[in-house]
Amino acid sequence: MAVALARVTYLLAIGRGRLIDSRRGPITVPVYLGDSVQWTQRVDLFSDDHLLIPTGTGSTLFEDELRFPDHLLADAGRFDRLISELASLASKSRAPGTVPSLATLFKRLAVAETDQRAIRESFEVLCRLQDEGRDHIWSYYIRNLVRPVWLSRIENRVDILVGNPPWLSFRHMPTDMQVVFREMSEARGLWHGNVVATQQDLSGLFVARAAQQYLKVGGAFAFVLPNAVLDRGYFAGFRSGKYFDPAEPTTVTFTGSWDLRRLRPHFFPRGGAVVFGRRTDNAARVLTAETTRWTGILPRGAHRWEDVRSFVKRESALLVRDDDTAKAPSPYAARFSNGATIFPRVLFFVEPQPASPLGFGAGRLAIRSARSSTEKPPWKNLPALEGVVETEFVRPVLLGESIIPYRVLPAREAVLPIQGNKLLEGDSARLALYPGMAEWWQRAERLWEQHRSSDRLTLLEQLDFRRKLTIQLPGTPLRVVYGKAGMHVAAALVENPNMIIDHKLYWSTVSSYDEALYLCAILNCPALTQLVRPLMSYGKDERDIDKHLWKLQIPLYDSGNDAHVRLAALGQIEAASVAQLELDESKNFVKLRKVVREALSQMSYAREIDELVSELLDH
Repeated sequence: MAVALARVTYLLAIGRGRLIDSRRGPITVPVYLGDSVQWTQRVDLFSDDHLLIPTGTGSTLFEDELRFPDHLLADAGRFDRLISELASLASKSRAPGTVPSLATLFKRLAVAETDQRAIRESFEVLCRLQDEGRDHIWSYYIRNLVRPVWLSRIENRVDILVGNPPWLSFRHMPTDMQVVFREMSEARGLWHGNVVATQQDLSGLFVARAAQQYLKVGGAFAFVLPNAVLDRGYFAGFRSGKYFDPAEPTTVTFTGSWDLRRLRPHFFPRGGAVVFGRRTDNAARVLTAETTRWTGILPRGAHRWEDVRSFVKRESALLVRDDDTAKAPSPYAARFSNGATIFPRVLFFVEPQPASPLGFGAGRLAIRSARSSTEKPPWKNLPALEGVVETEFVRPVLLGESIIPYRVLPAREAVLPIQGNKLLEGDSARLALYPGMAEWWQRAERLWEQHRSSDRLTLLEQLDFRRKLTIQLPGTPLRVVYGKAGMHVAAALVENPNMIIDHKLYWSTVSSYDEALYLCAILNCPALTQLVRPLMSYGKDERDIDKHLWKLQIPLYDSGNDAHVRLAALGQIEAASVAQLELDESKNFVKLRKVVREALSQMSYAREIDELVSELLDH
C-alpha cells in the first residue's frame, strides 16, 4: 500500500499535462519496496565493481550469482528497464537450455561492450532459473534489494531526505525484531530501557539510520514523527543529534520542529510532529524545546494548503519535557501505587440476583456476572457466571469511574478469594470450607485456562499481578485515590478499609485527615492539571495521568507549614461543599466530574487554592 501511494504521489507531482505530452520519453517511477533501515546491514552485495546477487543454484563458486557492473545502478531508470527486459526475455517461450540473443537489447539500451559479458552471463542464470521454474520474482527482488544498498554508498548519498517513517512501539514488534532494534538503538545511544522500554519507537532509529546511510554531510532532512519525539524522555537520545554507531558515527544539527498535536482532526492515531535538521561532519546540535505550535480545526474534505491556510494558526512555543523535570521527584511518587488488575471482569465483577422463595441462609448471596459494553473478545462472548457465594468474598471495588473530585461514587462488587490479608488458592483446604466460593472459583479457573491468551499466569497470579492486590491487604481507613487517566486530575479520600482499588486508580495510605485533604486540594486544583498536562503521555489528547504528576515537586505534608495547613483547611471546605451537591449518581462519571469542577470554580476559595498550589510548586 505504501509503495502504491508513493508511486501515485510521484505521478501526481509530475502532472497530467507532462504525462500525456506526446513528446515525453519513457517514465520510470523511482519508488522501491526496500529495507531502508538495513536491519541485516548488508555489505556483501558489491565486489570488484560489480553487484553480486546469490541465487542459490549451481555447483561452482560463481555459477549461482547474478553479476552486474555497479556503475549501471547510477541511472536507476535505465537499470530497472534492463533488469525488467532481461526477466521478460528469459520468461518468453523457448526451448529449455537455449539462451536468446541480447544484441538488440544491448543496442537499444546503449550497453557498453565492456559490460555485455557480465550481463550475458547473468542472463544465462536467469534463463536457467526460468527453466527450473524459479524465475518469478528475480526482477522485483534485484531492483528492490539493491537500491537502498547502492544509495548508502558515500558517492551516491542525497542532498535531501523527506519522509514519514513507520511509527511502531517496541511492545508491538515481533520478538526477533525487538532484539535487533535494541542492539541498533544501544549502538547509537537511542535506548533508554527501564520503565519506558515498551514505549520506545522505531521512528527515531529509522531517522538516525536513514541520515547515516543516505544523507550526505551538509544534506537536509524533514520527517513526520510521533509527537513524543519533541518532549518525551525516551526520545532524549534521538534529540541529542549524536548517533555514535561504531561503523559510522553520525551527527546532525536540528534546525527546528513543528508541534501538530493541537490540530483537529488528527492526521494519525497519535499526535504528530515534524522535525528538521542537517547532517554535519562532527558537530551535533540538540533538538531544543523551542517549537512552532500549529493549532486549528481543519475543514472536512480539505486536501490542499490553500484550503486550510486560513484555519491554521502558527506560533512560537516552549515545550515542557519530562526529562527536563528530572530533579528529585515528589516524595509521594514512591508512596502511590497502581491498583489491582481485576481481569477478566466477567469472572469477578458481579451483581445480585433475586433470592429463591426459600432463601439461601445467612451469609450467602445469589449473584451473576455484571456485564459491560466495554468487554472484549473472547470474554464478551462468554455466558455470565451464576452462583451462590459466601458474602465475605463479595468485596466493594473502586474503578476509575468511581472517583470524582472530593467524592466517591457507589462502588462495584467483585467476587475475590480474599480471607483476612491473604488470597486463597483454588485447591486449598481453606477454600474448600466455603463451598459456594470454591465452586465459583473453580468454574472461573476453567474458563481462564480455556480462553487466556498465554499460559504464563494462573488466574490467581493474574489477579495479584505484581502483588497489586495483596499489597492492599489488610485495608486501611485513610487512603487518597486519583484516576489513572482523564483530561483532568480527580482525587478523593477513601475511608472504607474493605474497599479494593482497581488498576484504573492510584492510591496511597495517609497518616491523617489533614494530609488527605491537603493532597486532595492539590490534586483537584485546576493549576495542578495545567502543570502536569505537558508531562502526560499523549495519544490524541493528554489523558494518561499515571504517576506523571509526581514529577512535579509536591512536598510531603508538614503540619508546621502554614501553606500546607491552609490547603488542608481549604480542602476540607471544598470536600464539604461537594458532599452537599445534589448529583444524579447514575449519570456518566465524566459529566459528574464536569459538574463538580464547575461548582468548585465558582467557590470563593478557588483562586486562593490555585495561587497556593502554584506557589508551592514554584511556578
